[in-house]
Amino acid sequence: MAKSEEPTRKRRTREHVIEDLSENNLERSVLLKGHLLRRPERDYGVDVTMFHFDSNGAIENGEVRFQLKATERLQVIKKGTVISFPINTGDLHYWSLEIHPFILVVFDAIEDRAFWLHVQEYITDNPERVDSDKETVNVHIPMSNRLTVGAIDHFHNLSLQTIDRLRNQGGFPDVTHKPK
Repeated sequence: MAKSEEPTRKRRTREHVIEDLSENNLERSVLLKGHLLRRPERDYGVDVTMFHFDSNGAIENGEVRFQLKATERLQVIKKGTVISFPINTGDLHYWSLEIHPFILVVFDAIEDRAFWLHVQEYITDNPERVDSDKETVNVHIPMSNRLTVGAIDHFHNLSLQTIDRLRNQGGFPDVTHKPK
């Protein structure tokens, strides 16, 4: 009697698992600080966005956007002080032009830890990284940029500074003046 063959089903790959672990790692730190992480319905280069709240739980203006990457082969260079990670140049350029702080997170699935890079600051310091002649570039993330709850405070402050800068430049409503 011939063995009946079932159609091939979709499979959850190891890549899918470590991608979800990467988001879980970030979300835990965000939640511990009392903020909220949301995934857009469609992914066009922004995996998740953090919305933040003040110490009384009131929503604040601003947000922080993230791109999450995960690997089981973290490439460490410069005597163990820097992570080198390949990124599409077009994505890096897009992220660098975001108004809100944009953070690249690289999750090390083997060690269950993550590292972050503030993309706009990185490109300001390294403009050659968005060279249109190259399809990909390796970004360098300091090992000291560990994703912790303290890093979430830093991202929160970057967002608040962005809102203050926009208000001071006249590009954001001045909440001190009430409408007539």
